Order: sequence, then C-alpha cells, then structure tokens
Amino acid sequence: MKIVKTKAELQRTLQELKLKIGFVPTMGALHDGHLSLVGESKKRELYTVASIFVNPTQFNDPKDYEKYPIDTDADLDELSSVECDLVFLPSRDEIYSDQNDPKYLHDFDHLERAYEGAYRPGHFRGVGQVVHLLFEAVRPDVAFFGEKDFQQLQVIRALVKKMEADIEIVGLPTVREDDGLAMSSRNRRLNPAQREQSVMLYRSLKLAKERHGKESVPAIKAHVEQLFEQAPELRLEYFDIIDPERFESLDSVDACAHPHAVIAAYAGEVRLIDNMALA
Repeated sequence: MKIVKTKAELQRTLQELKLKIGFVPTMGALHDGHLSLVGESKKRELYTVASIFVNPTQFNDPKDYEKYPIDTDADLDELSSVECDLVFLPSRDEIYSDQNDPKYLHDFDHLERAYEGAYRPGHFRGVGQVVHLLFEAVRPDVAFFGEKDFQQLQVIRALVKKMEADIEIVGLPTVREDDGLAMSSRNRRLNPAQREQSVMLYRSLKLAKERHGKESVPAIKAHVEQLFEQAPELRLEYFDIIDPERFESLDSVDACAHPHAVIAAYAGEVRLIDNMALA
C-alpha cells in the first residue's frame, strides 16, 4: 500500500499507472462501514485510493472538530488489511492552497438548507468544497460513499453535476452494529449508558418502516417522540419522513412512491444521525 502526502506525487503516481480509479474519501477514525467502501472498489477491480483528511470547513462547531478522533496509524493498518492500493494523506495547506477560489464554494440550494443543513449551517458548503478539491486531486472514475450520510450523498451527486465531471457516485448501504446502531466514528465517544440507548435511532426508523402505509405521518412522529421519552440519555433533534429526491417533508404517506425517514439526536455532546428507506 502506497502512501502519498502531496497532490503532485498523487497525480504523478496515478498518471503513470493508467488504471481506472476507485476513490473512498474519509476523515479517518475508520470502521467497517469505510472498509466496505474500499471492498466494493476492489471488487470492481479498480485501483483503489482512500484519503484521510479531517476537513475543518465542514464543522460548524469548532469543539466538534477538536474532539474528532484521530489515529492515523490504526487507520493505515485497517486500509492495508483490506488491500487498499494507495492512501492520500494531505496536510491542511496541501488541500486548501486554493480555498479562496469561488469555483469551490457551491450553493446546493434547498438541499444545503434542509435538515442537516439547517442544524449545521455551512456544513454542506464545506463538504462540497473539500470533495471538489479531492476529486480534482484524485481524478477518480468512481467514488464510493455510505448511505448513512444520506443527505451528504445527495449533495455529492449534485456536486458532480455542478462540476460536469464524469465520476460515477456509488452509495452503499449503511453498515450497522449487531443491535442496529449505524456505525460511525462518533460512536466511540459514547459512554456505556449513551451507547445502550443510542439504538433508539434505529428502533425509530424500524417503527416508521413497519407503520408506514398503516398510520399517518403525524401519528408515526408522535410514536417516535414517545420512544425517545424512554431514553433519558438522548435528545431528539429531528425525525421526519421525506421525499428523498427533494429533501422535503411529506404530509401524507401516499405523497411519495419512495419515502425516506431521517433522524438526528444527541447523546450528551455526541450527535448521531441515521436514515432508512420506508418503501
């Protein structure tokens, strides 16, 4: 597994290979969800590049950025174990040498301002900025993202259209713990009581899936709120049933052929998100 730290070395290496490239951008603190993306790229027989870069511009809370878990040696071991071909480990200055160029500052319209965008102002502009820069550096044929960050996945698809780039975006199913909790780098910050109760996000989504088509949207929301009353370690931030293309709330279960449930909650200072297709 090759490790490079500059865009110049990265591009020189990839140009010499002349192979189709699969790309997995990460912020480190890797878990099986990330490794499944690398595995899918390898399965497609692509030369697989992963990046590790904790991007400061997508954190609307500086404390969250400061507390983000970093263990690069462990991450490299994980990537080596799944036969990743190359890891791009850039510095902040290497990534953001052109950060003031307006071409990297995209407006994702309603998608940027709803749900995660509303609760984390500027988050998706930061995501779009760094992914645009990474796409320019890596020049992948295919890029892989997890569906746990479902709204982010839609933002990335919108970004590729704005860039007019010939990059296939592949979203892979959320990888979960045995009790259903979506795997996340943030999970390691949960204390035992918070970890036990955090499964409530998954239970809420399962409840919505089971009752979709049988109960009204307001009734399902009321049931979810009742569930969270049984979890004193958690604070529900939002739960909604949406049109996944427009990211708009649905008033009726019949208003969309493929509705999606989205949820966010706090366990102490740790913010957790999840989502699930309902039909």
